Amino acid sequence: MQSLNISTAAMRGIQQALDNTSNNLSNLDTVGYKRRVASFSELLSDSMNEQPAADNQNRDTPAGLRIGSGARLGMTKLDMGQGSMKQTDVPTDVMIQGDGYFLVTKKIKDANGALLQEENRLTRDGNFKLQYSDDDGGYVLHTASGHILTNSIGNPITFTDPVGDILITEDGSVTMDGEPVDTIGLWKVDNPDELQQVGQDLFDPDLASGIAPDTKYKNALDEKVATIRQGALESSNVNMMEEMSQLVNIQRAYQLNSRAIGISDQMMGIANSIRSR
Repeated sequence: MQSLNISTAAMRGIQQALDNTSNNLSNLDTVGYKRRVASFSELLSDSMNEQPAADNQNRDTPAGLRIGSGARLGMTKLDMGQGSMKQTDVPTDVMIQGDGYFLVTKKIKDANGALLQEENRLTRDGNFKLQYSDDDGGYVLHTASGHILTNSIGNPITFTDPVGDILITEDGSVTMDGEPVDTIGLWKVDNPDELQQVGQDLFDPDLASGIAPDTKYKNALDEKVATIRQGALESSNVNMMEEMSQLVNIQRAYQLNSRAIGISDQMMGIANSIRSR
């Protein structure tokens, strides 16, 4: 029975690792996507110490027989490696070079148009579009999901005129036709693995509505750990060759544990047939 438990536990973890690899491959062309790496951890093990005294003679290893319970998927670690640069020359496209996230916000309303809450999200996707916002009284930079780019204190960056030359410097300063507009907020997350992915290349920063982001995160631009590049986007850091190699390893591991279950079933069948005679 122990062999069945070990193999089934391993197959369950392997299936989760396969899901992780599939997710990485499906986001191969997602702007700013960071791949996740699956890692396994050992389940509880037992030690069988009631062994014949003869086994203790001329023995170099500790007494007892270690019996494991298999392995499970311990965690999927976020790989923060920099993705390659994709030059677009679009003035509203911005790329993060280094360690940092954009803070974007979205107002959630009910059917009557009343404000329910303000949703805060972190993202590496710098593919922004300029669009008018009634709530902010001007033109804002928003993502494909409708979240609005915020400044260094967590408020939306607003333009009064949609026509003009937008210039974004490395330190996040935004100007239009030479006139200063605002400064983009870029935030450093000390432990990205704590961030919860919520889809659409967004992360939940666990930041309540109305709370300034600098109360929880450090400004990546002030810390000199990141810069901004205008007219470019960061590609996904998923390596197809590496993911396909991982896919082959997962398939082999799944076949091995499936075969182990089949052999255990045969051995149990033989034992039952001998006992019934």
